[in-house]
Amino acid sequence: MLSQQTLSLLSELQAKSSAAYPEGGLLYTYVEAANQAHSRYPSGRSASSGLLPGELKDLGRFLRLSQGDYHCEPMMPQLFEAAEGLISCLQTDLTFDEVSYLVRDNGDDMTVKLSMARRSDNRYFELELWWSVD
Repeated sequence: MLSQQTLSLLSELQAKSSAAYPEGGLLYTYVEAANQAHSRYPSGRSASSGLLPGELKDLGRFLRLSQGDYHCEPMMPQLFEAAEGLISCLQTDLTFDEVSYLVRDNGDDMTVKLSMARRSDNRYFELELWWSVD
């Protein structure tokens, strides 16, 4: 279950995104599935308890673009801080063992899907975030 801190973070991101894109903005879907990590977690993904630096950069870029900020340099520390903050909240809430990351960038809209597994109880979690200009 997502904590109030994580939900507040997501709500704050949504509010800023809605201000930047009044006809679009950031939305998310959260899924928690008991006893389904073995079947839902993407096959062929390497087991990792965190995102790789390039994935953190992409996630940070996604978050910044969802807020309407197109003027950031790719390696700015804020990119990593925003992404690390979200991943840290999720890790604290869900205590996952594995995480996989998938991004789709279509220019005027973007989607990020975080798939997480906690192997001790075979629990699967998924957070899908997307934003669009309209």
